[in-house]
Amino acid sequence: MKTRSILFFVIILTSSSGFLWSGCSASKITALAIAGDKDPSAMAEFIYNPADSRLKDRKFEQVPAVAATADGKQVFVAWYSGGAAPGPGNYVTLSVSQDLGKSWLNDQLAIYPTDKAYRLFDPTIWRDNKGKINLFYGSAKNNLIWDGFGGVNAIEIKWDGNRISNSQPIRISDGVMSNKPVYLSSKKQTLFPVYIDKPILGTKSEKSFPQHGVFVYSKTGNNLPLSFYASIYIDEELRIHDEPQLVEISENGEYLAMLRTTKGIYYTKSNDFGKTWAKIQPFTASGPTTSSRFYLGKLSSGNLLLVSNNSTTRNKMSAFLSKDGGKTWPHKLLLDERENVSYPDADQTSDGTIHVVFDRERTGAKDILYCRFTENDILNGNASAVFKNRVNK
Repeated sequence: MKTRSILFFVIILTSSSGFLWSGCSASKITALAIAGDKDPSAMAEFIYNPADSRLKDRKFEQVPAVAATADGKQVFVAWYSGGAAPGPGNYVTLSVSQDLGKSWLNDQLAIYPTDKAYRLFDPTIWRDNKGKINLFYGSAKNNLIWDGFGGVNAIEIKWDGNRISNSQPIRISDGVMSNKPVYLSSKKQTLFPVYIDKPILGTKSEKSFPQHGVFVYSKTGNNLPLSFYASIYIDEELRIHDEPQLVEISENGEYLAMLRTTKGIYYTKSNDFGKTWAKIQPFTASGPTTSSRFYLGKLSSGNLLLVSNNSTTRNKMSAFLSKDGGKTWPHKLLLDERENVSYPDADQTSDGTIHVVFDRERTGAKDILYCRFTENDILNGNASAVFKNRVNK
């Protein structure tokens, strides 16, 4: 019999309680029982000076995230760098554009580790249903790329036209959240897709390690503790930084989940609001895929957007559109055909503009790339209509 492992967990919050903070004041960290360090402020220093010499440590640049205010007046892009490689010394940096990506103000906020044994990584930016911009980032300690607990940390960010302000960080769970939460208006719930990697053999991460994989928790109002909601299973040999993503297909309880595996993108569906999930299957509807992060989301039209490598390697970054809940993806827009393009993220503003970021040649060109286009551009396959620019200078 094959070994099976839980894949990711989702924290569910109702909109009646809002997110974990209001305005820019931090909520109590005791809102969630977690196994790792409960005080993320002890691990991170917030730097607001782009000229700070510590931010010149850029041997690599990778894993970008994007979100914009609903009106598109500010576009935020975050990624991580620092240290010799992914591991101790990593920090998160945030850039802002006030002209739809034509120009960028880099390093407006950096989240920097307070100890050289710490790492801060894998940022995610999300505009919630109330229009607030939330920045999430991962953390680990013990001079390890993964210390067994990791942690999903969250702050709210604001831009006043001159500088970033942010709330105090709170830790919302163990694990890593590489992708955006999803607000489900039909249930007035927000889903947070989080995964916990296996312990690293022969390291401190094997001690007191929380169960790796996935748990689904729910939260109603201000009631604590969180309660178990659901889980998704995956064959152990398929697991590699699962990076799950979720989308609501219909208000009748049909959900779609996609995840990264050693063999490319796999998918599963739920017909009961995510309480139970079918066995995962290879995702082939858009063509070939590779073992890398992708983006999955719902557009304002109700159609689904997928941004991924249309290849078995990290090239041919493409945007796909589905009008039938993810069954078919006949519409495609090529964004970048070059090698070593990976880890896309996307957001859509109220005017219909789709904003996408991805990285290229993490240790070579070190590109963090931004592009924007519309749903019609995907329908028409109009690559010439795509605006492109480099974020980092």
